[in-house]
This record gives sequence, structure tokens and C-alpha cells, in this order.
Amino acid sequence: VREAVVSTQSTGYIPVSANERVEELKSAATQNDTLYYIRTNHKVLEEGEEGGSEGYVTIVTRPCSIVEANLEHTINIHMDNSGFVSGLSLFTKTEECVGKTTTASAFNVHTQVLYPVIGAAPDVNTFIQLKEAEERKKSEESKDKRSFFAKYWMYIVPAVLFFMMSMGGQ
Repeated sequence: VREAVVSTQSTGYIPVSANERVEELKSAATQNDTLYYIRTNHKVLEEGEEGGSEGYVTIVTRPCSIVEANLEHTINIHMDNSGFVSGLSLFTKTEECVGKTTTASAFNVHTQVLYPVIGAAPDVNTFIQLKEAEERKKSEESKDKRSFFAKYWMYIVPAVLFFMMSMGGQ
């Protein structure tokens, strides 16, 4: 993260680069129309590389939420697959501003860099092997291993009886 900026509607931007501007942030927290900006380059810069006009990723919050959390906050830097910053998120322990002040004199920032997590891919080969094994088992079970007479005796016996009765008079 390159810089943080406090902005008021009337005074413009005040760069907050480290712990040296904590008092300005505390005084800005008492004003209702003040916003706290954190911005970073969209592209991760190599050492010695200047930030160009690729664009920035910005997060905006009220400074009172950071001040009331005793200057403790967490910044998550969300990256995409190609190494570009796709978003920033800031979390504090306070849910809303109630006018509380702090005696903290330094920022306590926790930073995490988060990359996309690729989900589990299906194991297609195992699935195909299981389906083939099921098909083989079904085909083996469906085969009738009885002899011809064992299968068709109910048709043969009436036919033989019919012929015997029809030829019985002669």
C-alpha cells in the first residue's frame, strides 16, 4: 500500500504515510464530513518502477471507525490470478462511530494478501471407472446361464402334449 489519504470536503487531501499523522486522523475523526481513503496501484510495482496511469484501487471509510478501534484495523489486499490488485477491504472492531477517543499513538495494521482459491476439480477418471464397473456387474447379473430346456420348458411341454393328444387317436 503506497499511501493513505484523509479527505475533507473543504480542505482537500492530507497524505497519511505512517504514524506521523495520527493526530490529524484523530482530529479528522471528530468531523462528520471526513473520509479516510487508502489507495494502491492496480498493478504490483517492481522495485524502482514508477506508478503509471494503470489505475488505482481505493477503499473509503470514516476515520472515526479507525480511531474508535484504537487505530487497529485489518487491510485485506485481494489479488486476481494475473497478479493485479482487484480490491481492498478494511475491517475494524467497531461497528459504528459513537464519538469515543483513543490514547493510541501509532497505527496497528494487520495486512493480508489474498489470492483466489481454485476449487476442487472433479475426479472424472475414477467416476468413469466406477460407471464401467457398474455396467459390467449389471450385464453379468442379467445374463441367464440356464440351458435351453430350462428356460423354455413352459412352452415346450404344452406343445408336446398338444401333439401327443392330436396324434393319440391314430
